[in-house]
Amino acid sequence: MNLVMTVLLLAVVASAAFCFFGLMLIKGEGAELKKMTELYESGVEVRAELVSLVPFGTNGYASAVYEWQSPEGSGRHQKGASVGHAHVVGQSYPLVFDPQDIRRVHLGTKVAVRRERKRRQGYVGNAKRMALLALAGGALATVGLIISP
Repeated sequence: MNLVMTVLLLAVVASAAFCFFGLMLIKGEGAELKKMTELYESGVEVRAELVSLVPFGTNGYASAVYEWQSPEGSGRHQKGASVGHAHVVGQSYPLVFDPQDIRRVHLGTKVAVRRERKRRQGYVGNAKRMALLALAGGALATVGLIISP
């Protein structure tokens, strides 16, 4: 086995790994994109009050609990947050939630949801390109292995 065959075999293995990684990204980011799209289309923006901020560990993180009331419903949302001046108990923060699924929540405004949705669209598009290029590279390396003497 010469150097050319070794390089082509490594290219096939690497392209398979990149293609698999791209497909994983498409699945995960696609689910997040779907969530952001549903939040953007049917989400309701409310003001949520930070009711609890309980530090855990020694690394500066805390468990933050937000509560909100709206005509569409009320709810609680628990999220990990960094301890600092950005989070003050009793202060209200913008929050977007889906009235059909109260667990689907995004801390921020509808504009932030739209921005996050656009960013996720870019991630999914880049993952598709990466998987396609990895597949093409693997196909070329396979053809090279077949026709090499």
